[in-house]
Amino acid sequence: MRQGRKVKEVSEILPNDYGDPRGEYDAIRGGAAVIDLSAAGKLQLSGKNVVQFLNGLVSNDVKSLQAGDGVLAAFPSLQGKLLALCRIYNLATHLLLELDAINREKIFKNLSRFVPAGEFFVTDVSEHFALFSLQGPRSAELIEALTDQPIDGERQYKIIERQIAGAQVFIASHNRCGESGFDLFVPVEFAPKTLETILSRGAGFGARQVGFEAFEIARIEAGVPREGVDAGENYIILESELESAVSYTKGCYLGQEVIARIHWRGQPAKRLRGLLIDADQPPAPGTEIYAEDGKKVGEITSSARSFALDRFIALGYAHRYYLTPGTGFTLKQGDTELGRAELVELPFVKKM
Repeated sequence: MRQGRKVKEVSEILPNDYGDPRGEYDAIRGGAAVIDLSAAGKLQLSGKNVVQFLNGLVSNDVKSLQAGDGVLAAFPSLQGKLLALCRIYNLATHLLLELDAINREKIFKNLSRFVPAGEFFVTDVSEHFALFSLQGPRSAELIEALTDQPIDGERQYKIIERQIAGAQVFIASHNRCGESGFDLFVPVEFAPKTLETILSRGAGFGARQVGFEAFEIARIEAGVPREGVDAGENYIILESELESAVSYTKGCYLGQEVIARIHWRGQPAKRLRGLLIDADQPPAPGTEIYAEDGKKVGEITSSARSFALDRFIALGYAHRYYLTPGTGFTLKQGDTELGRAELVELPFVKKM
């Protein structure tokens, strides 16, 4: 594992665009976007005690996973805040854990602490696999054309092994921005040929490479929080609308008491919500949200100009007393008023 390496966010890893942000966005909403997320962390976990150890560290149920199953899970702190999100896949002989690049080293180091306890092994295989994410309503059709076999994209985090362009590829269903989606884990030696094949065979399915700008607009429209921006160590998991990452029946894990108490006794103090923006430009992260009564009730975490709605939209946190759709707010930076916002239900754009 390389030490002292600057951890890059997705905005630094992906090019901003491939020359046509609007066309790339249209591939997400109407075709099959190809997003190179190869910098994502990929950890292989194995050993007799792998399920026992991991189940005590994450918020979702690992014990119930059968071969081919996967689950979204969080690594919580003792205070129930989000240390990292991950996707855990049962590949029969071992578990594959995929997570955002910004959390790769942190989680690898955290899990490595348990190796001396015995029958638990963790290997960083991030450099061994490329990750190409196909997002869009025609992504399943494209994968079926590439593999000559049917695929089910309805159930999230199912994983299968198929051959594409001579490579054995793990294909996991994963909706990243509001449309059908799949993550393809490709051995690095086959990555260039596989990507070329996907793009050439995918031309008839509206496939094209997509950069950060179009990807970011689509994920905000879908209300999907991005780690380090809309979700992270400053927020309790349930505040970030990540309920699907939590099991309330699995038993004990780190941070369980806080998360369970919030769930059973009432909603968190604040929640991530969508905001329609009336301003001259999209509000920067940290822009403060004020209620009509003059109270500061939240802040913006990310924003963009929606192609679908042709207006500025944002994700942000609002106090639980101000979560009614249609509630109006004033946006400020310091004493400067920047515009208005209206709270809306997520997603901004429904799946086509």
